[in-house]
Amino acid sequence: MGSRGRQKNGMEQPVLPLGDSPMFLGEYRHGIDAKGRMFLPSRYRSFFSTGAVLTRGLEPCLYLFTFHEWRRVSERISQLPLTAPEAREWRRFFFGGAFEVIPDEQGRILIPAPLRAYASLEGQAVIVGVHTHLEIWSPIAWQEILERFQNGRIAPDHWIKLEI
Repeated sequence: MGSRGRQKNGMEQPVLPLGDSPMFLGEYRHGIDAKGRMFLPSRYRSFFSTGAVLTRGLEPCLYLFTFHEWRRVSERISQLPLTAPEAREWRRFFFGGAFEVIPDEQGRILIPAPLRAYASLEGQAVIVGVHTHLEIWSPIAWQEILERFQNGRIAPDHWIKLEI
C-alpha cells in the first residue's frame, strides 16, 4: 500500500474521498511530449477517465476539473448577472479558454496549444492537487510561488482575511 493512499483492486486510491468527489492533494511532476500530451497522476486517472475540462487559471496556470466539479462551478458562474461587465469578462476568460479533454489509454491528456502558451508549458509540468481540482504549472512559475512562501514574501497576516 502506498503511503499516500489506499489499495483497492490493486490500484492506489486517493486519500480522503468526498463522497463521489475526490480530494486532490499533492504535487506531481510530469513531462509534456512534442504533441502536447501529459500524463495525469496515476492515482487520479480514474476520476478523469470519461473526460474532463481544462481551462485557464487565474495565475499563469491551468485548471483541470472533473465533469462533476465543472458542472458545479459552471452553475455558480451562470448565476452571475449578465448586466455586470465583470461577470461577462469572467465568463469570456473562463469558458472561452475551456477545452474538453479525454485521457488516452495510457492516461495522457492533450493540452491544447493556446493553453500551453498561456501557462508557459514546455517539456515539463507540475501538477498540484488543490482540493476540488488540479492545477497545472510550468516548473518555473511553480517555483516562484513556492519561493514567495519560503522566503517570507507572504506574511502570515496576509491570510487573516480568509478567516481560516
